[in-house]
Parts: sequence; structure tokens; C-alpha cells
Amino acid sequence: MNKEKIQNLFGHPLLIFIFTCLCLLGIFSLRESSRKALVSKESIQKLEKNIEIMENEFKEEEKKFADSQDELATEKIMRNELLQKKEGEIILQIPEKEELNEEINNEMTLEKNGPLEEWKKLMFL
Repeated sequence: MNKEKIQNLFGHPLLIFIFTCLCLLGIFSLRESSRKALVSKESIQKLEKNIEIMENEFKEEEKKFADSQDELATEKIMRNELLQKKEGEIILQIPEKEELNEEINNEMTLEKNGPLEEWKKLMFL
């Protein structure tokens, strides 16, 4: 009689419905957990790439800093950018490429017009 009650209890539609609902709830919960795990994994990979990029930039900056501490580099900066000189030296500054192009263009317009036309422009302004 005990076996028959147990079999009837497991065969009861309400118990089967409750068990099915619990199984579906467990499946949805596992699916949501796996989705969150994938999102977390992707974000971790993005962060690792960012860390790698920043480490490379940091190494480059360290290298630039080490190079700038060299005496020759500081002298180069002082001479080229700050236009400083040692005693007895004469500094010749070469114009930039853009300035040279402007001067060449001005000379070309002079050659096109000719000297007589240029004098006329100067005298009759």
C-alpha cells in the first residue's frame, strides 16, 4: 500500500507541473548565468587588451625619458629648440621648408612680371 501511494503521488499532475516549472526555472537560470559569464569574459579580454596597449605606451615613454636624460640629448634640445650656444660659437639658423617655399614663390612672381613692371608697381602705388 505504501508503494501505491508513492506511485500515485509521483503520478499526480500537480506534482508533475511543479517539478516541470522548477526544471524550467533552473534551465533559464543556467542560461542567464552562462550569458553573464560570456559578457564578463568579453569585458575581461577588452580590459586585458587595454592594459597591454597602456603597458606598451608606458614602455615607450620610459624609453623617451631615459633618452632625454642623456647629455647629448639635452645639448641637442638646448641648441636646436632653445637656440642656446657656447661661448665663441656662431649660430646659423636655416629657415624652415615652408618659409623657403614662400620666398621661392615670391621670386617666381618677380620673374614672371619682369623688373620694369615691378618698378611701375612700386612707383605708382
